[in-house]
Amino acid sequence: MSASSTTPATDLRVAFVSGHSQWWGKQRLVAKYLKMRLEGVIYPDVYCLALMLSDKFDFLLEGESVPRGKYDVILAELQASEPQLRYLESLVESGDPPVAVIPGPPAILSRELSDAKMRMVGRILSGARYVWAYSPELKTFCDGLIGRDRANLIPWPYDLVATQKLGGSAHREPGQRRILIQAPMSFHDIVQNHPFVLKAVLLELWQELPATLRQELTFHTFIYNDEDRARYHSSGFAEGLPFVLRRKLGYRAFVRFLGGCDGVINLTAGSILGRITFLSAALGRPGIFSDNSQLNTQLYPGSCVAIFDTVRLRELLRAMLRAIAAGTVDERLLPSSDAARKAGDFPANQARLRQMLLSR
Repeated sequence: MSASSTTPATDLRVAFVSGHSQWWGKQRLVAKYLKMRLEGVIYPDVYCLALMLSDKFDFLLEGESVPRGKYDVILAELQASEPQLRYLESLVESGDPPVAVIPGPPAILSRELSDAKMRMVGRILSGARYVWAYSPELKTFCDGLIGRDRANLIPWPYDLVATQKLGGSAHREPGQRRILIQAPMSFHDIVQNHPFVLKAVLLELWQELPATLRQELTFHTFIYNDEDRARYHSSGFAEGLPFVLRRKLGYRAFVRFLGGCDGVINLTAGSILGRITFLSAALGRPGIFSDNSQLNTQLYPGSCVAIFDTVRLRELLRAMLRAIAAGTVDERLLPSSDAARKAGDFPANQARLRQMLLSR
């Protein structure tokens, strides 16, 4: 694996609560991350925090009995299902092995909470040995729930070198231009990113483009659930613009696809991690991103926008489209290379996370 090959191995014994109560569900995760290791990459997701601490880790079933002293730490993403909360609370109460809790986005975590579940969340956050937050906004949310400074900001398993190596093999057809717009696109629920607002601005700017560019340029998007896919088709969203709804890609294929894009537009709702933003920055793609993430604003200081600020959105979209038409790049849309290096310095961030664990 590219990241772990640059850092010394550790003998930390690590487990991660899988979020599954059935053996087959856990085994699907095991297979997914075995495939990842064989491919020599690290996914920038929550489970790979374990690989920042150890070269290998175990997945635990919800409810699985854990002998004292078997692990040095158990990691768990804090979700809102009652069985998971009860299991986490039992692990936290045991105290051996110690538990590191990683809360998910507040809007997703809180949508299924009740008074009883909220009390369990409070006890878990108060009693866990570690509470790890991926953003200042998430830290504030956690600390506010229990009324004291409890959560620590952690680095994420981003790998600049590995991402650039993977995206460097991107293929682009001659005479074709493409922009990634919303990954994923969502028309409903708390994660909806209001696609018709963005489309209205695009439709207006589309008419300003030279006919030759309109023949070459396509807008690509991804949708990951049936409800959004149905609304995409039933609403006629793609009418009037050359949208391409792509099938879901694996991580390696997605990074290569991203590396071949002429631009990236990803506007999201809520407190998000910024994975698409990091991948875009690592590959040097011109981009426009929502300003709801500290990582977004660090990586793209000149081209973040509030999701409903249509004046600034129009200005940035026009700049991107005009630059593509002219065969140039607008400097405002380029990422900060220093911020990308810092966020994606896997060895340094790995050492930092291990130190946070071992210092307590």
